[in-house]
Amino acid sequence: MTHVRRGVYAETTWWESLRPSERYRLRIHATSRSLQDPVFALESAAVIHGLPVFGEPGIHLHSPSARATTRRGPTTTHASIDAREIVRIDGVRATSIVDTVADLIRVLPLALAVAVLDAAVRAGIELSTVEERLQKQASRRGLRNARRAIELCDPAAESVLESISRIVIMLLGYPTPELQTPFRWESRRGRTDFYWRELRIAGEADGNEKYFGGKKSTDETVREERRREVVLRRLVAGLARWEWADAIQPARLDAILAAAGLKRIRPADPLIESALRNRRTRP
Repeated sequence: MTHVRRGVYAETTWWESLRPSERYRLRIHATSRSLQDPVFALESAAVIHGLPVFGEPGIHLHSPSARATTRRGPTTTHASIDAREIVRIDGVRATSIVDTVADLIRVLPLALAVAVLDAAVRAGIELSTVEERLQKQASRRGLRNARRAIELCDPAAESVLESISRIVIMLLGYPTPELQTPFRWESRRGRTDFYWRELRIAGEADGNEKYFGGKKSTDETVREERRREVVLRRLVAGLARWEWADAIQPARLDAILAAAGLKRIRPADPLIESALRNRRTRP
């Protein structure tokens, strides 16, 4: 058995079969039951709101009455000089989605902060509402990072992988691509995730959900994707394809883009690794 929270255990084989975000959500609900109706914040609130969470962070709570931030085991209780709006979802209390986003884009590395913000805007949150919340807060912690994330927000990126990829592409010094450019193949219409029109180079960020998250069988999806790639290669001068492991290792994505024919227009940012390095996950 795997210990989830004090008094809460799960069958180990089943627990290990879950995705990190699924395990994290269950840990949050276990924490909510074991404590006296806590208010979750940051990543813990994000998973409740359906926003991206990276890895398995610790448990984060918000306490309006706390004088200082404290940590006990995997749980951190945060004090703040700014009030938060509290909501209840599926019986669990959390900071509102706007407060949660505003808090996260202050502390997450840039690429991950942009991914959270893109996802929130795709879900219907107004970017101006997040900006207004930041302006009203007295805390200045991470404000520069938050404002940079807001500048780079683009909900046309349709997945976390696409959001992170475009920030890495930018930091590598490559030209800014168009997002979701339409094209025709056979009698159908499609879109490329990224497109550099002047160079006629397309980029495709392949997440697992493309193959395992749809209504079609995996085999059928793979065959269709292969046919699509054959046609797409006839329409463009170069095609770059990458996966999650490539996007989070800039040197790998750099090699893939260069092999497709892309050229840098400025030097790569020497701090590119820090835009991806998430120190907020559990050891």
